[in-house]
Amino acid sequence: MKYSIVGSSMQSLDIELEEGEKVYGDSGKLVSKSENIVMVPRLVGGLVGAIERKITGATAMLTEFSPKDTPGVVSMSGVMPGKIKAIELEKGEAFVAEHYAFLAAEDSVKFTIQTVSIGAAFFGGAGLVLQRFEGPGVVFIHTVGDLIEYELDGTKALEVDPGHIAGFSATLNYKIKFVDNIRTAMFGGVGLFLAKFEGKGDVILHSISRFKLASEIFIKGFEQNKNLVEKKQ
Repeated sequence: MKYSIVGSSMQSLDIELEEGEKVYGDSGKLVSKSENIVMVPRLVGGLVGAIERKITGATAMLTEFSPKDTPGVVSMSGVMPGKIKAIELEKGEAFVAEHYAFLAAEDSVKFTIQTVSIGAAFFGGAGLVLQRFEGPGVVFIHTVGDLIEYELDGTKALEVDPGHIAGFSATLNYKIKFVDNIRTAMFGGVGLFLAKFEGKGDVILHSISRFKLASEIFIKGFEQNKNLVEKKQ
């Protein structure tokens, strides 16, 4: 498998597949494909896993891509402007991704569902169900805005706004904590909770929270529609 990440601020992913090679990706992320690329729905995690993904806003099914007879190319991208990151996993190495961030993975990568605590689910911003990928192979994730990376050496913890989490090494301990005090929560503009990472591993963040971005787009659109209605009246 060969791949290339195209573009700068609005990136897409091109994957070249030889006969016998396969990748699977999140439904709805396809941009284009060679005519000979065959697409097959793929149920991951069984019926329960599909239901869990659907409840949390992710697609219930994934899509498997493979070439027929001759090599082919499949192109994918995220649904918002942002960057794409290729994560190369060794055998037994694992990475955990927020379900909206997952773009595609090599067929050799094992996909499972990882649940988090109720507190992390409702207050963390990353959802009740995260996605765990175990190597060997390559996983591709998409971040909104620019991609921010931290490498933790185990000496200091990292605290981030949960809405910015794209993914992290499975070796890290991930939990949700309340902000320092109620005044900060009410007037600091950072929300009630922060995500805390401890241990050795990597953390990848969205520079823009997709939740805040969606909220701002909705509010601005509502205000514009309201102004148009008032002008017509």
